[in-house]
Amino acid sequence: MIPKLAVEAFAHAFEQAQVLSVDVIYVDAQQLVQKNKDGEVTILKDLSDAYVVPKLKHTVLRRNKKHEVMA
Repeated sequence: MIPKLAVEAFAHAFEQAQVLSVDVIYVDAQQLVQKNKDGEVTILKDLSDAYVVPKLKHTVLRRNKKHEVMA
């Protein structure tokens, strides 16, 4: 519930910033984009190298069997 509300709040703030004729900077298609007051879009930086795919280990985790102590 909270993540959904956070996304909605961010979307509302983004729309408000565009309506108020303020420069807005955001990421679109792995590029840092600036939208000016008059609607002109400028690409500031390519962020494609910032996205990294993690390498996952494919190992099987097994529990050690408990040995009963006979006393």
